[in-house]
Amino acid sequence: MQHRYKVGQMLELRSAPRHSNRPAGPCEVISCLPHESGPLLYRVKSRNETNDRVVAEADLRPTDAAKVLAEHDDSPFTIAVSKR
Repeated sequence: MQHRYKVGQMLELRSAPRHSNRPAGPCEVISCLPHESGPLLYRVKSRNETNDRVVAEADLRPTDAAKVLAEHDDSPFTIAVSKR
């Protein structure tokens, strides 16, 4: 299986089960971790935290901003979107 998301891509991190302190919100893919078995894993950097996390692909989803930018991918310009 191949990783669905790419390094540098902005995604939405889903909140964790109730016994975890992982917050939901925007995050950036730092690296795609090697895969042998089990779920595909990513190292991500959340905008809401100072540390990196390792999360499964199922805990990530594209943001609305990423969908809009993907529609205009042929443009030589990029737009930075900041959610605060």
